Amino acid sequence: MSEGRRGRFSRRPFGVIRGTVVALAFGVVAGCSDEASVPKRLMDGTHAAAPPVTLEGIQDHVVLTKVRVVSHTNRGNQTRSASCLERDWDAQPEGSSVERVGVESETVTFEQASRQVVFGCDNSLGRGEGNRPWCGGAYGRLYGGRLRDPRLDMVGCSTRDGDPMGFIWVEPGRRTKYLVVEQPGYAEVYETAGGLPIRIATVHDVFIEGSHAVFELSEHDKTGQMLRTYRVDARVAG
Repeated sequence: MSEGRRGRFSRRPFGVIRGTVVALAFGVVAGCSDEASVPKRLMDGTHAAAPPVTLEGIQDHVVLTKVRVVSHTNRGNQTRSASCLERDWDAQPEGSSVERVGVESETVTFEQASRQVVFGCDNSLGRGEGNRPWCGGAYGRLYGGRLRDPRLDMVGCSTRDGDPMGFIWVEPGRRTKYLVVEQPGYAEVYETAGGLPIRIATVHDVFIEGSHAVFELSEHDKTGQMLRTYRVDARVAG
């Protein structure tokens, strides 16, 4: 789709998001997704469930991603966190890590012991370069406890069909419980967890030429009430 694609969220006032994302107003139209296109499984093969609350303003079918907070004492050999740390990272993790599984992606996020860096791994259904267990990763320095850019990763990861994917970190507002990402024919929902930025993925509007990806997002509180909608046009750091 082109960069002029419109989102499917109902119209609501939106706020300015502090930190790494650029909040831009975008037009809204009511959407209607095809049942056949709604995912039934997550990347790990588990059932794709709906969130426990109704998310205000979301017209598409919704799929809740999985999240797990793993303490440093529970990073056994079978965890995604342990596998991610096998990469050649020049970093020392602090506290718990956050593991996420979506429809076409899985990620791990750590904070460095100095609390000045976040880092982690990205994976997808596509065949990674060299058959490595993780097709990508990101490393971002914190300034005043926040990222200055979302650290877009779009090299190496792809869908099952070989289409490129984009991964970024999002730092949601304090009241946010659910972060919603518009995908083709459905909306993917991420829960806040572990006090770390949320690593999300998109499977469309990824532009290899120009090195950027566009994410259509909304944030909701624990009751499902919409707090804000915005678009992130993320670019690979130079």
